[in-house]
Amino acid sequence: MNAIPPHHVAEPAFASSVFFIPTNRDCSRAATSYLAELDFARERAGRSIPLVVSETDRGPYVRTNAETLAELARKNPDQRIHHLTLDLQHAYFDALLRDEPDAVKDMFRSPRRNYGTAMNKLFLMTASFGADALHRRDSDTRLLREEVPEAAGALPIEVELAYLGRRVGDVDATRPEGHGGGVDDAPVCVVGGNYFGEWNLDVKDFAARSYGIVNRLYEILGFDPEDVPALVEEVFPVEQVYDGRDERTLRLAPNEGADPDCGNVAVTRIHELLPSVPSDNNLAVDYFGFDLAMALGIPALHHTRAVFHEYHSGRFVPEQKQLYWEGIARFADYFNSYGPLYEPGAVGRADAAAPELIPAELRAAIGRAVGALPGTDPTGRAARITALANEILIPFDERYARIGRHLAENAERYVREVDEDYATHRLLLDRWPGIIERAKSLDLSEIAPALRG
Repeated sequence: MNAIPPHHVAEPAFASSVFFIPTNRDCSRAATSYLAELDFARERAGRSIPLVVSETDRGPYVRTNAETLAELARKNPDQRIHHLTLDLQHAYFDALLRDEPDAVKDMFRSPRRNYGTAMNKLFLMTASFGADALHRRDSDTRLLREEVPEAAGALPIEVELAYLGRRVGDVDATRPEGHGGGVDDAPVCVVGGNYFGEWNLDVKDFAARSYGIVNRLYEILGFDPEDVPALVEEVFPVEQVYDGRDERTLRLAPNEGADPDCGNVAVTRIHELLPSVPSDNNLAVDYFGFDLAMALGIPALHHTRAVFHEYHSGRFVPEQKQLYWEGIARFADYFNSYGPLYEPGAVGRADAAAPELIPAELRAAIGRAVGALPGTDPTGRAARITALANEILIPFDERYARIGRHLAENAERYVREVDEDYATHRLLLDRWPGIIERAKSLDLSEIAPALRG
């Protein structure tokens, strides 16, 4: 095996890429921080990668972001910087989706919080920037070295440039126990790491009382009870300590350990094949393509170069907490409804030798599998949400009990709503190849030109 070490950035295995920071807040600190990764790409890999800040609403911080990005463009004349406001996005999607059904048009114009659609927007924008890969960092993160000086050299983009798109057999990484060969010719289509700092699931209150509550939460959500203690220990450490590890692990099946986070990731190829689940206020639906790709035999590469995740206020705001736990309730249904598709080989296997990687007949099988989900076992699915309320929230304290009672009263409604989302996902899967081809014919840099310094 001629494995490529990460410190040597050979010619990347993808032609070009875009660096996205989607945001619903002031992203000045994130944008300033991640310019260092783009400088690295230019100096060490000879890649000029545009930075694209994509707004998700019209909040007051949009003007702040515009001012920050204009100043960064002035100070960094060699760096292309694009600011995709909602007005510019609407112009883009109006042109792109002109001939699509209203259900497709509406999902890309909806103001509601939808993690799947947010990811799908980046997938399409990548194609319209003429790129075949994307890097994503979230706006409440920044380079770890700004908080932990010992992490100064640990840039995630170095691993992304070295390994994204390469054959598994050429990747210098550990394989999980029990997984041998058989995937050496498959391309690595997802490379990513995790967070250091704020946990990516808001369970601090429960962990402070007992990790047993967090373990039970994960069991109700649908994780294998045998795997839960180790998974919780890895994802929610009592105390985070930077240990300097620089390790890479191939992920050959989802949920067998820490998988790449969407806020610290790079993607190629599968963004053109597997759109995320467009489900309002539903956590983790943007991981659909990553998880299904692993099940189809397209591994992901996990690295230990974390980004720092900003600490949020510990204040308990009832309306925000209720919205958040509604998202977890919907996730409980999504994770269990789609879970059987994520069993390795359950839907089929990708063809590493085929130019399209996921042939048309396999895409059709995926569409049929998703199309069969709406309407299945509504009583059992509502019961899972009720268990989340009765076993986790209601016993904890009165603040959470109020939220728990609300979830239990609305469990059947949540199931009906996500069924509609799953049906829309089937529609999007069917139409995605045509939408991607149209996206490639549009030049988004003309709609949203690079800022002038």
